[in-house]
Amino acid sequence: MTELKLAAFAIDCPDPRKLAEFYGRLLGWQIDESETEDDYWVELANPDGGAPLAFQRDPGYRPPTWPSRDVPQMMHLDIRVQTLEEGHERAIAAGATPLPQPPDQLTSSWRVYADPDGHPFCMCASQE
Repeated sequence: MTELKLAAFAIDCPDPRKLAEFYGRLLGWQIDESETEDDYWVELANPDGGAPLAFQRDPGYRPPTWPSRDVPQMMHLDIRVQTLEEGHERAIAAGATPLPQPPDQLTSSWRVYADPDGHPFCMCASQE
């Protein structure tokens, strides 16, 4: 059998370039213009050579309402940082919004944020 390889992780959104620019600031990744299709599809190149993050225009996009399940989140990204403080500073500087920490996870090694389109993501402190 042929080995399968993840080609991209795509996130639906109303404005792919805007959301790609946010995640580019957060992760320090660059937009791969050779993989961009008229701002319908925009990719951030993974500098480690792994699968890119892709952003796809969805005209009917509805942001998740996390922690409510009225509009489920469907996916989220976990981003590894050295400390929660570093993660918070990076997220806020990139333009993220802090979301409420679940009451049963107040002492966890991760914090929840929303990107500009409302997708939740977590900044996770290293366990080293």
